[in-house]
Amino acid sequence: METKNFLRLTGISFILVIFIFSSLVQADVYIKEKKHTDAYQVMGQTMSAKDEIIITWMTQDKARINEGKDTSMIIRLDKNAMYIIDHTRKTYKEMPIGNMHKILEQAIAKQASGEKEAEEMAEFMKGFTSAMMQMEATVTDTGERKKIKGWNCRKYILKMKMPMGISTSEIWATKDIKIDYEKYRKISTALMSKQPGFKSILKEIEKIKGFQVLNISSSRSMGANIKITHELLEIKEKSAPSGIYEIPRGYVKVRNSF
Repeated sequence: METKNFLRLTGISFILVIFIFSSLVQADVYIKEKKHTDAYQVMGQTMSAKDEIIITWMTQDKARINEGKDTSMIIRLDKNAMYIIDHTRKTYKEMPIGNMHKILEQAIAKQASGEKEAEEMAEFMKGFTSAMMQMEATVTDTGERKKIKGWNCRKYILKMKMPMGISTSEIWATKDIKIDYEKYRKISTALMSKQPGFKSILKEIEKIKGFQVLNISSSRSMGANIKITHELLEIKEKSAPSGIYEIPRGYVKVRNSF
């Protein structure tokens, strides 16, 4: 069922959102980064290596992430909503933000085709909730320093235990980029803010000082060893294109499949 796949991806997604939205200044902010995923094997299939350019726009209570040309995510705190946009099909899905557990319960109730399946998914949710409460994060400041693309960076190691597996990230962060962390934290934590155990995880991640310039993450999920590298290419204040935080005209809303 697609709900289970969504659950496995949610942990990774919200962590990436935290990394991207470490937070910024008062005007619109433009962020350009390169994402490289190494080749890996999962369920007997080999997934090819992949390179993507991710563009993020952010203002005080809105954000948009364009991952390649096909997919975008819009976060609107003023509407308490998040939108997943499929540019290929010209469709979008809407979901409220804040209480992910409640959202998933509602999705399961809609998808269950019978009493037996509903019971199975209820048991799955119990296990997932228990696992979420056991999520752990540990940040180690190595003290190692080096320059990356002209930025003075410091190395941190982030280890995370999540429902879908364990990940270790080598993170290089800089204080050279002037940001207003507290003001924009609400955007970075919007999706998972009411999840059990989340506050302790966020507190640990706050030990990473500055904006992340390079993040090399290795994780094991669903039996696959996955390595993903995020590299900051550009960050600056810039006037956002008109309508960038809105659903494109003519796109059709579709039912959530998760």
